[in-house]
Amino acid sequence: MKKFGLFFIIIVSLTVLITIAGGRKKKPIIQSNVTKMLTPLQEPDLSGATVGDWVIKQEMSDAEKLNPVVTNDATADEIISYYLFEKLLEQDRITYELYPQLAKNMPTLSEDHLTYTFELKDNVKFSDGTPLTGEDIIFTFKAIKNPFTDAQALRNYFTDLDRVELVDGDKYKVKFTFKQPYFRAIYAIGDIKIVPKKILDIENINDRLSWEMLNEANETLDPAKYPEMKKFADFLNQEDVSRNPKYVVGSGPYKLEKWVTGQQISVVRNNDYWNKDEGKVYPEKIIWRTISDQNAAIAAAKNKETDLMYVIRPIDFVENVKNPEQFGLKKALVLEPVYSYIGWNNNSPLFNDPKVRMAMSYAVDRNMIIDKIFYGMGIPIQSHIFYKSQYVDSTLPVIPFDLEKSKELLAEAGWKDTDGDGILDKVINGQKVDFKFTFTNNNNPTRKQTALVIIDALKQIGIQADIQDYEWSVFLDKVKKHDFDAAIMAWQLSVGPEDPYQIWHSSQADGEGSNHISYKNQRSDELIELNRITFDDSVRKEILNEWQEIIYKDQPYTFLWTPTGRYLYSDRFKNTRWYSYPNSPLMKEWWSSRDLARYK
Repeated sequence: MKKFGLFFIIIVSLTVLITIAGGRKKKPIIQSNVTKMLTPLQEPDLSGATVGDWVIKQEMSDAEKLNPVVTNDATADEIISYYLFEKLLEQDRITYELYPQLAKNMPTLSEDHLTYTFELKDNVKFSDGTPLTGEDIIFTFKAIKNPFTDAQALRNYFTDLDRVELVDGDKYKVKFTFKQPYFRAIYAIGDIKIVPKKILDIENINDRLSWEMLNEANETLDPAKYPEMKKFADFLNQEDVSRNPKYVVGSGPYKLEKWVTGQQISVVRNNDYWNKDEGKVYPEKIIWRTISDQNAAIAAAKNKETDLMYVIRPIDFVENVKNPEQFGLKKALVLEPVYSYIGWNNNSPLFNDPKVRMAMSYAVDRNMIIDKIFYGMGIPIQSHIFYKSQYVDSTLPVIPFDLEKSKELLAEAGWKDTDGDGILDKVINGQKVDFKFTFTNNNNPTRKQTALVIIDALKQIGIQADIQDYEWSVFLDKVKKHDFDAAIMAWQLSVGPEDPYQIWHSSQADGEGSNHISYKNQRSDELIELNRITFDDSVRKEILNEWQEIIYKDQPYTFLWTPTGRYLYSDRFKNTRWYSYPNSPLMKEWWSSRDLARYK
């Protein structure tokens, strides 16, 4: 599942040469030395490993929610996925292959690709000691399927999920049945974090909600017809249910200790963890400490008040922490499947014309921004699909910085300076509208720098833009509600076969789905749907190539670049392995010797 990335991730040293030889299908040549700069994945270092010490990670702002059903925030997902909750299947961080976690084995698939049967391990317990059974699996998926819960980001993967049920009443055997095949079903099912029915459904409301009712409710979306469904959703959507340790109970190796709003979230080792022999974890406590100001965050790292941080500003990483060893720090540079983009609100009369959006893309000097703001390092991208993926269409031409082309496209779209005030205008619905808009920002200083460069370029072609900063949760709320003109954002992608449905299908453009820019294109929808039911990789690649070409021509986003993750961390830890995987550092694997432990 795709997660909203809070921050920019920046490349430290990279040479990028892009050559376009003219013509639609000439392949861009990208030469880079980024792979030489990456921190290599070390072999495990567990000799003499001891349990204890804490890891304190700096975050730019609070997580969104800690209930895995109702969040779509990358920070929250890190805490949920690797420390508090567990899934039927896990993905190997090195090979990307699926393997059983809560499941006893890989599932049994029917020949028609419609049913997936899982046998569960019978010794799994939530941190309150309650056994995790098939009833919790069914409950979790009912909560996702309930159209009134804030699970839009997950629900789209289960549009065709017909039911989940126990097999022959066996609490440790569950069967998933789909209405039509879905090539990525095993990834979608396996990736869901399981929540406890006993704690989150005290009134057993979901026992009275049949799958027929849930499927029908997804068609009608009428809360008046399903008062109990709505009642349960209202409960699950409450903020307290996603923050209070009383409700945030998983089967993972840690337990939520407390959440102090705007300050920190702490988790402690679950000493009764069901899998503690195989799933060894070392830190006694892990803390995500909120420090919004980047100067303060760097100072905290240097002063040993924090142990790990994602460095937002390139200058901090390259210049301000030139010699990390003098502060007991190390640096790590990691390739992660992330990309940054400008989202244009396609519902806005300013941006509802593809010619205008293409003009905006021509007005973004990505190479200069990468060079000046990111120290000349970064990989420009043209597509939603990760540039290292086998499914990316690498033949899409680079859109160069060309203000004359921007002006030409804007004129074709009817935007001209008719009153000589230096700002383009156009008559829309009988009224003259000036081309003015605001970039919505989440206090991210690098995004602000980037926006300022773009604003300067736009001014040269008669467009007036400014920036409005918001705290992360307010920013997120505005984006989800489509209440913005334009915003520089990032997606953290999952590792596995591509399914663009969550972000790009028009069904996700309403409500709080992940198609925040309200992009709608019938052929794009058809291809996305076809991709979902195609099991042949080569055919799916052809489908995705056509789809990427449509997105390229429509430019609902201006695709910016794929960065690499950049981290500072305390040198007292061992087994600090850096994975090419979302949320690269896995803090539960880190350990320090007793003499170096800072917290005892």
